[in-house]
Amino acid sequence: MPRHKETHHETDGPQHELALLACIAAVIAWSVGPLFVRGITAPSIAFTPIRLVLSVPVMTLSAYMSGGRLTMAMVKKCFIPGVLFAASMLSGFMSFQHTSIANATLISALQPVLMLLVAPRLFGERPTVLRICMCVVALGGVSMVVFAAQANSEAGLSGDLYALINLVVWSSYFVVAKKARDDGTHAGSFLAAVFLVATLVLVPVAIIVGADFSLVNGNDWWLIAAQVIVPGLIGHTLITWATRYLDITLVSLINLLSPAISMAGAWIIYSQSMQTLQVVGAVVMLIAVGVVVRTRNSNVQPVAEAITAE
Repeated sequence: MPRHKETHHETDGPQHELALLACIAAVIAWSVGPLFVRGITAPSIAFTPIRLVLSVPVMTLSAYMSGGRLTMAMVKKCFIPGVLFAASMLSGFMSFQHTSIANATLISALQPVLMLLVAPRLFGERPTVLRICMCVVALGGVSMVVFAAQANSEAGLSGDLYALINLVVWSSYFVVAKKARDDGTHAGSFLAAVFLVATLVLVPVAIIVGADFSLVNGNDWWLIAAQVIVPGLIGHTLITWATRYLDITLVSLINLLSPAISMAGAWIIYSQSMQTLQVVGAVVMLIAVGVVVRTRNSNVQPVAEAITAE
């Protein structure tokens, strides 16, 4: 079914509102993920494979319940996104455990800017001078957050590096996933295959490097289970479904809620603080990224038609 070329906005009807609500719910679900990870005492290389193994049957069941299938053809199609997903999950979890949640989430929030930087080559888009300037401003804001954090014992450069790696890898995954969804791939089938591939990739790696799975204690299991259901099943399913039907600028802007929610949770639960310069840098970065995504146009498929196609 051909894609429509006109852009649809927030007032397009109840179906569009449903996708918008799904996107917001997904971002909230993702925002609590770092809080779960921070509470896990086992190292990332030990609990991440366990989280993936537990996720496979959950995501597969979700796929079948929503009309999808997990086939060998789908698994082969999702090999690259699955590898990227595994790398992103591991680097993201390591960043949450080795730096402050504020730093990890704020660095990851630069994903919309990185997407715009690669858009000319991938999608033939030509960024305006304003967009380029705002990208520079956003990078400056994140630099303020990172360097000011050195006076804060909760943050660490190694964790910031993991967050930066996660930013690049996750952005790559997002591009591949968006293309798959635009081609009509069922959201549930795609995620089931991605989680399966990620598991098949990461579990052997963990065994080879000598991961000690016995370090996962009783409380860790509850937090891992929460990771599987909240950011995993709820977050990834909703965002993967919704991004096909919403303007990408709107999705990116909503994603900027994640750092604020995560930082607020870290302040309440783990008493993590932020330096004044970090707060200023965070505000600068969020404003700059907001300007960038709001000046980007994209074509979307109307939800009512897309649901019947899926």
